[in-house]
Amino acid sequence: MRGELRIVILASLLWIASSQNVGVISFSLRPILEYFQLPVEASWLASILASGTNIGMLFGALLSGPLADRIGRKNVILFSTVLHSASTLISSFSLSAEILAIFRFLIGVGVGGALPIIASLVAEYSSRERRGRNISLVETFWAVGWLSAVLLSLVVYTDVEGWRLYMALAGFLSLTLVLMSNAALPESIRYLMSIGRREEAQELIDRFRVETPEIFPKRFSFSESVKILLGKEFRRSTISLWITWFCITMGYYGIFIWLPTLIAGGSPEIEAYMQTNRFTYLVIITLAQIPGYLSAVFLVDRIGRRTVLSTYLFMTAVSSILFANSKTVFELYTSGLILSFFDLGAWAALYTYTPEQYPTHIRGLGSGWASSMGRIGGILGAMIVPWLGGPGKWFDVFILFTVVHLIGAISALLGKEYAKKEMPEFVVVTT
Repeated sequence: MRGELRIVILASLLWIASSQNVGVISFSLRPILEYFQLPVEASWLASILASGTNIGMLFGALLSGPLADRIGRKNVILFSTVLHSASTLISSFSLSAEILAIFRFLIGVGVGGALPIIASLVAEYSSRERRGRNISLVETFWAVGWLSAVLLSLVVYTDVEGWRLYMALAGFLSLTLVLMSNAALPESIRYLMSIGRREEAQELIDRFRVETPEIFPKRFSFSESVKILLGKEFRRSTISLWITWFCITMGYYGIFIWLPTLIAGGSPEIEAYMQTNRFTYLVIITLAQIPGYLSAVFLVDRIGRRTVLSTYLFMTAVSSILFANSKTVFELYTSGLILSFFDLGAWAALYTYTPEQYPTHIRGLGSGWASSMGRIGGILGAMIVPWLGGPGKWFDVFILFTVVHLIGAISALLGKEYAKKEMPEFVVVTT
C-alpha cells in the first residue's frame, strides 16, 4: 500500500503540471488574440492556437506508446514532461503568433506523450483491488492543475501584455514539479520483467512491496504489436476505446478551451453578468470538477469502469443540452456545474479503463494510440467552434457536443470490464 501511494503522489504531481500547461491557453487566449490582433471567427491562426496543443498531443501519443514498450515508461515520461514544461516557459518569449503556435504544438507533444504512459505506470504498480481508485485519483489532479491555471491568471493579468508573465510563471512552476517528481519515479516492474531484467524488477518489488504476476520476457516488433492490437482478441476493445476517446476529447476541448470566449456570447443577462464575473464563474465550475473526479474514484471499483464511464458521458450530454438552452445566470451555473462534474468524472473512469484493456507488452501502444484517437477529436473540437461561428452560435455548438457525448456513452459499453480483476497478460504455453 505504501509503495502504491508513493507512485500515486508522484504521478499526481506530473498530472498537475500537464493540466496546467494545457489549461493556460484557455485563460490567455483572448488577450493573446488581442495582442496579435487575430479575430476569433475569421483567423485560421486563432484556431491553430486553440487546437495546437491537441495537434501536438496526437503526435505525442502516437510516438510515446510504442516507445514506452521499447525503452521503458520512465524514460518516456521524463522526456515528455520536461518537453511540455520547458516549452511553456520558453513560449512566453514568442515574437509572433506563429512562433507561439509552434510552442503550443511542442507542449502538446509532451503532454500527449506523458499522460497515457503515466496512467499505465500507475496501473502497473497498483493492486487489482485499488487500481481503479489509484488511477482515477491521479486523474483528479487534472482539476488541480486547471484550477492553478485559473488562479494564476487572476493574479497575473493586468493588461493584454500579461500573458507573457502568465506563461513564464506557469512554465517555471510545472518544470519544478516535473524535475522533482521524475527524480523519484521508478521504472515499471512489469516492463522490466517483459524485457528480461528480472533482478531489477525484483529489487523494485521488494522496495515498493507490490504483488506482480509472472510476465515472460519477450520483445515484439512494432508490426507484431500492431497486429496484436488489431487482432481478434483485442479488436473490440480497441475500436471501442478509439471511439470513446475521440468523443470525450472532442467534447472536452471544444467546450473548455473556448468556454471563456463562448460565455461572452450568451443571452443579454448572461453577457452582462460575464462582463464583471467571468473569472468567478470559471473558478466555480472548475471547482465542480473535483467532486466529479472524487465520485468516480469512489465508484470505479464498486460498480465498474464501463458503467461509470457510460453514465457520466450520458449525463455530460444532458448537461450540454441544458447549457445550450441557458438564458439566465442561474441556468448557466446549474448547467455548468453539472457539465463540469460529469465530464471530468468520465475522464477519471476512462484513464482507469484504458490501460487495463491490454497486456504489458503492448500496454503502451494500446494506451497511447487510444489517446491519439482522442487527440484527433480534440483537434476537431477546438477548431469546430470558430467554424460554427463562435459565441454567436452558442446553441449550435452545445447541441453538437450533446450528440458527440451520446455516441461516446454508447461506445464505452463495448469494452471489457476489469474492476477488481488482474489485467490481461500473455501466457507462455509450454509442452
